[in-house]
Amino acid sequence: MPNARYTISILSKDSELIHYIENKRKSIGLSAYIRELIRKDMENQDISDLEQIYEYVAKRMKEDGLHIDDIGAQEATKSIDEQDKEIIMDLF
Repeated sequence: MPNARYTISILSKDSELIHYIENKRKSIGLSAYIRELIRKDMENQDISDLEQIYEYVAKRMKEDGLHIDDIGAQEATKSIDEQDKEIIMDLF
């Protein structure tokens, strides 16, 4: 099986991530580091991770100018079904 190739982008406003990755590259290859992170995530994945992802999506939507108030967020959380959760998980 040939190697799979993926491209990731890091926004310029995430300068702390860029700096961290540059320092990390000095001790381990970036591909090896990403594979290690993915393996750890696969081993440690549980239901609570989903809630963190939903919170992250809501936070990013708010940062992008979409307003979600607490009441709307609670109602939105109640209306998220399994299919919606799968779609969100596919984005990550």
